[in-house]
Amino acid sequence: MIRRKKKPSAPIRRARTAHSRQRQHLIEACISALHLYGPSRTTVEKVVAIAKMSPGIVRFYFDSKAAMMVASLQFLATEFEERLLVPVSRLKDNPVAALELMAELYLSPELASARKVSVWYSFWGEASSRQEYYDICGQKDDRFAALVRDLIGRMIVDTAQPQLDPDGIALGLIGVLEMLWQGFAFQTEIAIDRAQAKHRCMTYLCSLFPGRFPSVPADRAAQAPSAPSGTGLPRWSYDNARMHALELDALYRGSWQLCGHRAQVAAAGAYLAADLGSERVLIVRDVNGVLRALRDCCPARPHRLVERAVGRFDGGIACRVHGLHFDLDGAAAAGASLQTFELELAGDLIFVRAGRGKTAAPSIDPWIGAVEAGAIAPLATAESVDVAADWKVVAEQWLELAMPECAPGAANPMWTAVDLIEAENPARIAWSACLAPQNRCWTAARYRTLVGKTSGSPWRRVFLPPNQLAELRPDGATILQVIPLTAGRSRMLRYAFASAAGAAGTRATSYLADRLSPRFGRGATDLFESIQQGVVTFGYQAAADAAPARAAEAFRRWIKVRIPALKNPHAPRDPA
Repeated sequence: MIRRKKKPSAPIRRARTAHSRQRQHLIEACISALHLYGPSRTTVEKVVAIAKMSPGIVRFYFDSKAAMMVASLQFLATEFEERLLVPVSRLKDNPVAALELMAELYLSPELASARKVSVWYSFWGEASSRQEYYDICGQKDDRFAALVRDLIGRMIVDTAQPQLDPDGIALGLIGVLEMLWQGFAFQTEIAIDRAQAKHRCMTYLCSLFPGRFPSVPADRAAQAPSAPSGTGLPRWSYDNARMHALELDALYRGSWQLCGHRAQVAAAGAYLAADLGSERVLIVRDVNGVLRALRDCCPARPHRLVERAVGRFDGGIACRVHGLHFDLDGAAAAGASLQTFELELAGDLIFVRAGRGKTAAPSIDPWIGAVEAGAIAPLATAESVDVAADWKVVAEQWLELAMPECAPGAANPMWTAVDLIEAENPARIAWSACLAPQNRCWTAARYRTLVGKTSGSPWRRVFLPPNQLAELRPDGATILQVIPLTAGRSRMLRYAFASAAGAAGTRATSYLADRLSPRFGRGATDLFESIQQGVVTFGYQAAADAAPARAAEAFRRWIKVRIPALKNPHAPRDPA
């Protein structure tokens, strides 16, 4: 079937003059206030506080709060018409393309953000007592229902199925879309799976008009092709709930995870809270000066015992919700004590593992060897950022981005390779590289000036499967860690340390090092999320002649050995 290229949505007319821009700014602030407080509790004061404008300025644009709310609702209705009704109506002669575009636009972040959806429903709740609200909402819904009814009628004619009821099918499709919208209203943007929502909508249409929507298979996950053997992991494994559970059990439960630096828990009662992927942990120094790793979970109900990542207990650990009290070693005078985990030190770095899991855990020996040359001190608390990408995507890209710089025998204007160490089924992947002398960019030159004569020393990198990459440099170290949150989503953490030897301007050198070897910032996050979408949503694969990085391939082999389900080209249907 020849598919027509989708036409871009008509641009929403935006304010051009200063007067109209201010009015539009107030409308946007009013929508935000309605999302936060609802119509009955939204006030002019709350709107101007969000808009960061003076209360008196509202009178220049709106006669009352009610007029401002009506203007906000009219803006949303106009946006819905211009972004959805107009472009979809242009495709009425091709109902297949029109319905697919309708699902995409109806569920898009521009129209179906949690903020805007909640405002639509809050207005509907007031519509019975406000004729203005009822008129605006009702007109929008009537136009949309008429368009859906028309498209379904055309589909019935095209497929020669006169037994189908166009009104009933149209009502069902509108109901599916409305239920998906309701789900969006109670989620954060990062938790909304728009691809899956569209898949559910199109599955409804596929069940009524089989074979007419070839771009949306009935079971996308089951029919997803696997990547070629030896070049990657199967596509389904990057966004699969069962795979997520398998990884936590087989890879994370027995792995050593970095939690922080010993200096952060120097005094009795000091604590660090961390996420191991499979568990939540509290690192506590007890009254005898011993470091303890305790499960950060109330025995009565599974909630965190602390809210802050770093702090200090005064006399003991308390659950204020249930009135429980625990000593700093996790013991309780009555009732269940806190479970303890294994804790080891690699130099001054604190590592914890929650259990031994089903497979042998990697040793922390490589990390001990990496930091034994000199102590390192923390520059700041760990930074973290949530990523709409599977943790494996993040780890693979860390390794793939590193390898072109460090291929044995290679040299480029940025780096000169020194060595690469890869064990069989590796418990670690390690390599090192030097800043190339011909690298004369400002960042490299400034780094050399601050670090001094040691700037020519190799930068060593050690990857400890499944999820941690350490970069050790003359000025200090950066350790990256990726923790799975759910299937297809993860959290990246960055630990920055300064060398105890002391380079001039430690924060400056750390910043320059990040620019020379970027793997954490906004650009990296955008790349990871784009790859995730390309693999899972669109089914893109690397070119057949693309040579995979050795380190990334070693990482994939390590995972495949420990999770046999990855040998299957399709997602598992039965519980593992």
